[in-house]
Amino acid sequence: METFIVYIDDKQYALQQVIPMLPASEQTPQAANWVLIGCPPRLNRHTGRWLTHTAQKKWRQEWTQEATSELTQKLESGGNTVSVRVAHGSLTELTKQIKGEVGAARVIDARRPKLSVNLDPVTSDQPQEKSNWTVPGGVLAMSAAIVMASE
Repeated sequence: METFIVYIDDKQYALQQVIPMLPASEQTPQAANWVLIGCPPRLNRHTGRWLTHTAQKKWRQEWTQEATSELTQKLESGGNTVSVRVAHGSLTELTKQIKGEVGAARVIDARRPKLSVNLDPVTSDQPQEKSNWTVPGGVLAMSAAIVMASE
């Protein structure tokens, strides 16, 4: 049985990435073991200050369940086994830990790429692309002011 480890931070993007990987024919379903790992967004400094550690952990669990629910149903309807986890700490260390538990596995990074944000690597050999699209906020504000003044 093949094992897949999938990192998710956006429900729709993950569905677009994972659904095409499933077997097209229902006649020969190939059951696989799927480990879905939710990567919830970080709470900002002000929110994190007022929530207890337990409340933050509960929110991360609920966010992960919501983000993975539709994909879990689709995978289980195909005869696959699915387990859901919440990401914590270094993603490369989490990948090593899960590979130690389940053995050899394919790692799929189904996190939505974001403009001007470099995502943490999922494995130690994952190539990192530096984003050259970072633009300081002052430059954007000045260009907007110039455009508005010219009209």
